[in-house]
Amino acid sequence: MKNIPVCFIKEKNGIESKRMILLPDENWRWVFDEQRQSLLLDLSDDMQFVVSVPPKQLAQKQAFTEHFSLDDSSLYFHFLECLGEFPFTDPERVQIVLNAVAAVKYTRPLVSQSWYYRDVDMLSGEPELGEVFSVVTEFTYGDVMIISPGSNASLCIVISQAIQLDADKSLRQSSVCKLMNSKLLPYQAATQYLSKMA
Repeated sequence: MKNIPVCFIKEKNGIESKRMILLPDENWRWVFDEQRQSLLLDLSDDMQFVVSVPPKQLAQKQAFTEHFSLDDSSLYFHFLECLGEFPFTDPERVQIVLNAVAAVKYTRPLVSQSWYYRDVDMLSGEPELGEVFSVVTEFTYGDVMIISPGSNASLCIVISQAIQLDADKSLRQSSVCKLMNSKLLPYQAATQYLSKMA
């Protein structure tokens, strides 16, 4: 199965179609396909969601099948709620959230690449699960959501369309990265901070 466009679910018969907000089902299954080296979420007999986490970031790269658990469902609804105020379409929201749940569950420990981002030092404590922050690079700024908070660094998922890191490298929406908390710009303070940079 080829990679699918952003915000689309791929049906097993090859048809791609937009979906509204999906509700977790007891039949949902996480599947790692060794042949295609892809993590998938089986949604029904005719639909699969292709997770955007690259194989090199996965902790397990052997064939397996696991239920979409109650903890997964809890994270799914929590992340949906955290993105509620942002102007995403339903398919975009579902795509980000399913990738976030997959990342929490299956990514191996990542090394922070915080040198791409400016220090803002605006956090007095640990960020909260699902909290949205802005980050600033030499080239641009963008938004990330916290999917696994830490006292010094946190696992994040990109919710902007893309974040340009340098002349040749960027992170697309739903990419997972680990950032030092000193790089996280509280969303409420971002407008004022960015206006001073202009």
